[in-house]
Amino acid sequence: MTLRLALAAALATGSAGASAATLAVGGNGAYATPAEAARDAQPGDTIVLSPGVYEGARFRADRLTVRAADDALPGSVVITGDVVGGKALFVIAGDDVAIEGITFEGAVAPDGNGAGIRAEGRNLTVTNARFAGNEMGILANSVAGSVLTVRRSRFTGTASRKADRVGHAVYANGIERLVVTGSTFTRGARGHYIKSRALDTRITGNRIDDTQGSASYLIDLPEGGAATIRANLLVKGPNPDNCCTAIAYGFEMRKGGSYANPPGPVRVTGNRFVSHAPGTVVFFANRSAPANAATLTDNDLVAERGRIVAASSDVTVNGILASESALASAAAFAEMALKPPLSGVFALLGFGLAGLIVGRRKAAAQR
Repeated sequence: MTLRLALAAALATGSAGASAATLAVGGNGAYATPAEAARDAQPGDTIVLSPGVYEGARFRADRLTVRAADDALPGSVVITGDVVGGKALFVIAGDDVAIEGITFEGAVAPDGNGAGIRAEGRNLTVTNARFAGNEMGILANSVAGSVLTVRRSRFTGTASRKADRVGHAVYANGIERLVVTGSTFTRGARGHYIKSRALDTRITGNRIDDTQGSASYLIDLPEGGAATIRANLLVKGPNPDNCCTAIAYGFEMRKGGSYANPPGPVRVTGNRFVSHAPGTVVFFANRSAPANAATLTDNDLVAERGRIVAASSDVTVNGILASESALASAAAFAEMALKPPLSGVFALLGFGLAGLIVGRRKAAAQR
């Protein structure tokens, strides 16, 4: 505590109540590991990690910032090894915590849900982080009113080691809002790149590219709610675990569960979607119950292989409702099935999918 009080005094801004301190880890810092610094950390402190490889930690204090040192090159501050409490490399129990510039690698847990970061408190912001080879990238618990924000981060090689589990790069349970922006997702396996049960999901300006992966949905919003999916590059790879859907909306609302998000505006706009899948892929599949209409505008859909159906019913595409009459005029697609992961195969008509093909096909797809 003497060290902590000295640091706090040195950093005080003149206010008698000032107590925030900077706790340095590695290099010439006072702490050898993040876990040691976490035990001493008080609300409002900053924990700075010098370049190096460290084991994980649990952070309980509120308003913490845990970041790489200013002179650390990208990827030079690495958290790996055994997960904490059977959960994650970093377990964030405090509220209003920020993580910046840190790499999380190889998280594996007995239950198959080993995460780079497990968010148990309210409001977590992750910026310029890297996640490689984890079973889950970021896994957020259900916390009412919480906001999870992910900015300019990279996720690759997310895959559960258990055969009966799937790993998601970002998985938000029942929180207020998920915001993902400026981030890159690649090389997923079986699970989804972004899965959100949040009341409001905002996914903007990202690259979600399954060209070298075998993931299922690129984006999964199983309980509906409000959503903005804008200005993303979305790529369905040639070997997906789910053959036929890029963005899934409301797929779990018909399963008889006791919870589902209330309706909210759903806008899918200005995205570029490229499909390398050999069959027919639905860009936006809507199974919300009760029905919650979505609006698709100005999306560029490119079938490098196979073909693309823009949307299911209860979706307005560039001002035109994809309705049952549109479906009747597209009986050629009625045999197509959507296969949610680990859940069997469902006929296209059961989903009410409209046969609305938009966008352009490249020359290779026109043969």
